[in-house]
Amino acid sequence: MNKQRQTMLWASSAALMGALGWVGWRRWRREIETPSYQVLATKGGLEVRQYGPAVVAATDLQGSFTESLRAGFHLLAGYIFGGNQRHQSIAMTAPVGLQRRGNAWRMTFVMPSSFSSLETLPAPNDSRVQLEPVPGRRVAVRRFSGSATEAAMKEEEAWLLAELRRQGLRPVGAPVLAQYNAPFVPPFMRRNEIHIDVQPLEWVH
Repeated sequence: MNKQRQTMLWASSAALMGALGWVGWRRWRREIETPSYQVLATKGGLEVRQYGPAVVAATDLQGSFTESLRAGFHLLAGYIFGGNQRHQSIAMTAPVGLQRRGNAWRMTFVMPSSFSSLETLPAPNDSRVQLEPVPGRRVAVRRFSGSATEAAMKEEEAWLLAELRRQGLRPVGAPVLAQYNAPFVPPFMRRNEIHIDVQPLEWVH
């Protein structure tokens, strides 16, 4: 195969993968529920949102960033795909949350809005999966595309924390990496965010 033909083949393959990713992303975006929120302010490249209460399935993990992503997703997907006391399938939502907790990690799936309380959800079969209520909260958000690696997470966290200080917003708790897309979506089409709960201050109404 000559060099020109090889280049054309690679270009065609890349275009096909991009097209498939675009179709998959659009379908994913239509079908996957995300928590509703109100945008309170956009300032200096960050967005401040008000979220209502929700219920999450969560699991605590030991290991590296990559190991925790895989293990956490496996555990929580098992719960929503019938690994519960009712053998009930629960719709996948976005985003998937990953939070550093010391030397460990915590992954969360937000439950669909049709499950308004713990009592409406089936109990997990696996004791490593916990169901927890999350109160309404005010969240500062930094959005970015590309692959959500640990290095990218640290870089965007640092930017957001510095911007919060500059804007006079006080963080509450640790940052959360929020990933919205399926793995088949090309990195340049992905929606990733860093979320940090913040205290209400005067410029945010």
